[in-house]
Amino acid sequence: MTILCYGEIDLDIYVALDCLPTLDKSATCSQDFENVGGAAANSALWLANWGLPTRLAGHDLGDDRAGDAAREVFAGQPQLDTRFIACHAGYRSPRCQCLVTPDGERSFIMHWPPELRMTPPTPDMLEDVQWVNLDMSGPLPIRLKLAELATQRGIPVLINDIYSVDNPLLPLLDALVISNAIVRSRLPDRPADDLARELQGAGDFDVVITDAGAALTVLARDGSRYRITPPRVNAVDTTGAGDIFKSGMLYGLLQGLPVAQAARWGSAAGSLMCQVAGTTHTLKPISAVEALLDAAILETTPA
Repeated sequence: MTILCYGEIDLDIYVALDCLPTLDKSATCSQDFENVGGAAANSALWLANWGLPTRLAGHDLGDDRAGDAAREVFAGQPQLDTRFIACHAGYRSPRCQCLVTPDGERSFIMHWPPELRMTPPTPDMLEDVQWVNLDMSGPLPIRLKLAELATQRGIPVLINDIYSVDNPLLPLLDALVISNAIVRSRLPDRPADDLARELQGAGDFDVVITDAGAALTVLARDGSRYRITPPRVNAVDTTGAGDIFKSGMLYGLLQGLPVAQAARWGSAAGSLMCQVAGTTHTLKPISAVEALLDAAILETTPA
């Protein structure tokens, strides 16, 4: 029943600002702290905190203070398997500064990305794995290799943020999450539903279209279409909301729920994430997700 989360792993520096700094105006910091971050680590830590056996791999860590801090957090989660995260002497662990403004929006400063190292996927990484959770940051070939290994073993793959119909990962997917905000930014004249259906034509998978705090859309592979109105919450920090959406969705899928019902769990989990500062600084129990489920309204809509 293990879930493999593969991709970004780093130590985040969370900085709450009254505004983003400009040439003419300084910003004032009201809060700062470190927490383990990166899309894969965010998802994995929340899943493990919910009691699900979870394996984390992707970015390697160094033997520096940041790496030690991340490993200390991992050690506090008995359901988390990190044996595939390599440690390199003299290597600087990935870092990211998350600048969060009062509206909950965030900007990122990545530290030394040219030095980034990743542990290549191997068959033993997939031992006892029931779902693979991939993010799209970093080299495509290494993610393609993992998806191919998973497909060969009949392990379903969930991924986010593919917007091109020629992406070679599409035939290997079982579920895809895309952002309507990104579609509007990249393809302003293209409805997200149309793009999603075209992406589905390159494979056989379900698509979930998120839209920040607005209603999200589920396009099932059987042609069904659903709308989910997310719970209304006071957003403190939207960093990692998409990662924890995927965690909630995976939790639902592992309970045997159909994709639309699983996406309700994702909506509740992502909304819960927005109410806390930092991505893994404050981990909430699955009961807190369940408490928001009734406020995540699922409706069937015309296909």
